[in-house]
Amino acid sequence: MTFREMVDGVLSTFPREQQVRHNRSATLEDLVTEVPACYLRFYDTLDHEQGDPKPWEAVFRAHVLRCVKGWKSETTLWKYLKQKPLLSTQLGFDGIPDQSTLWRAWNGRLKSVRDAVRDAAEVVVDIARYHDIPAPEPTFLPNQPTDTVTRSKSKDTLAREKAREVWKGAKPIVEDCFHLDRSENASIPEGAFWEQQSYLGMRTDMHPNDGAQSFAADSTRTKTPSGDSHRLQTKDLGVERIRTMLRETNQTLVKQAKSKDKMGRKQMAAIDLTKGNPWDGEITRDRSGQSQEPWILGYKGDDGPFFQWAVIKLVGHDVPLILDAVPVERGRKRADLVDDLLDGATDIVPDLELVMMDREFADDGVKDACEKHNVHYLNPAVVRSSSDHEHQIAKIASENRDFDVVKQKRLDDGPARKSVYLPKCEWEREDEDDDGNDLTVRQELIEEFEDIGETTPLSEDRDGNSPLGNILDEVHEEEEIVEPARVEALTVPFETNLPWVDVNPSDDREMKHQIGRLMVRYKRRWGIENGFKKLKTFLAETQSPDHQFRYFNFAFACVLYNCWRLVDILVQLELHGEVGNQPAVSSNSFLTFAKKNYGLDPPD
Repeated sequence: MTFREMVDGVLSTFPREQQVRHNRSATLEDLVTEVPACYLRFYDTLDHEQGDPKPWEAVFRAHVLRCVKGWKSETTLWKYLKQKPLLSTQLGFDGIPDQSTLWRAWNGRLKSVRDAVRDAAEVVVDIARYHDIPAPEPTFLPNQPTDTVTRSKSKDTLAREKAREVWKGAKPIVEDCFHLDRSENASIPEGAFWEQQSYLGMRTDMHPNDGAQSFAADSTRTKTPSGDSHRLQTKDLGVERIRTMLRETNQTLVKQAKSKDKMGRKQMAAIDLTKGNPWDGEITRDRSGQSQEPWILGYKGDDGPFFQWAVIKLVGHDVPLILDAVPVERGRKRADLVDDLLDGATDIVPDLELVMMDREFADDGVKDACEKHNVHYLNPAVVRSSSDHEHQIAKIASENRDFDVVKQKRLDDGPARKSVYLPKCEWEREDEDDDGNDLTVRQELIEEFEDIGETTPLSEDRDGNSPLGNILDEVHEEEEIVEPARVEALTVPFETNLPWVDVNPSDDREMKHQIGRLMVRYKRRWGIENGFKKLKTFLAETQSPDHQFRYFNFAFACVLYNCWRLVDILVQLELHGEVGNQPAVSSNSFLTFAKKNYGLDPPD
């Protein structure tokens, strides 16, 4: 840990502690006097056996104060301390130091730790601004070019400010959208339940009972809910009410993002299933051994059954917010899940243009659900024995072609549905009669697809032999399908109703580039799988078998996840003017900053 981080760790909670414990507001000078100079490794060149030098920690803090105030000379510092003898004592001096002592310290004694002085001064000002303590503008560091001092605020400072900014907006949203069914004379404020849920979601291995005790100790509230009360009140909300609250919260967050011009006109989304930690409790089974649990499901080959949720999430270059989530019940069709999710998502984002899924959702009912909501779809298809896909793949192979786009038959006049065929292992053969143009196109496509091949979805082991292997081998199977059998093919089909690919393009080169651009879009689907891993950082632990309580935990984790993504987007835009592929603020960093507000004493 660096000295700067140590200073930040000591000072970050100091203003709030002063307010809570002593009912007083901290000042800029108070922060300076608390700078932990003892944490700095420093060789004092003065011989303490000769004379009586001033304590070096006091001298260090004095020059931190000078930097914070923006004073260029020690004379101003000396005059200021003369007027405030108590401050001199708080800094660590025994009386008022001489002006010459302060000058010699900066130019000799502290010469090797000047950077540490400046770091401490920056942290003091950052924390002061964060807590609305009057602080100078960021041109305060002496003996340092102003254009290199604060060309932009530090990432940590921005993250703090944006976390606070988002929380100040999100807290009333949550309290407006989330409601409990309680009597009018309830003694515990409803906000305490949401603060406690945030508290649980931001700590590792903290269950409601233990978490309630910890929250009661850390919170400034006089009354907080017990673990049993917290669990009872939240699970009694029911799935539909919880989902309505989640959607209303997300709708407001999306409006905020749009108001700040952080979202484009057209959005892409992904739909997928995610699961909680393995369930190690009892499973009710029938005489044949089949599970009778409607909410505890499992994937083939996994290490245990799980509670599962279906999620729709924005992906691509827009704010990657989770729009909606529903618990998955045994026997419910994928088409029903997609219809349900799109019903909520299109209400939040009316301009949703495309939804992408893996081949678990390769079903005509899913296509119908997408078209019902005027949304395009894109997903890999399943090749089954004697299917149209198998016949078309055989035809492509017999004609010695790599790519193809085929219009699917349909009985109504809906949008054209197409099957897009591309090789699983590309360009392994070389045709001696090739004039080189086709090889050039193939190489261009390889380069276009390389970004896809370099990304590995979190839930699968992928075939590394193919640039497209990471996409084409995706499969999540809840149960084994025996009839008709799946077929392993060298050519893989995708299905879509997008107008971006033509059934009869002008030439093969154009077809291949159209397919390449389509696959670049599909790469963005992985944003939902990466999001699942981060989302579980905010998921409160529980051993409860109640699916409603588990769904509430998951839905609230979605709210916290969305707040983190908003903070990260705002920080990236202020630092770089654009949003990159990687977060500027990690979820762990966000938790560190947010713990100072979420679930404890959020800003008014």
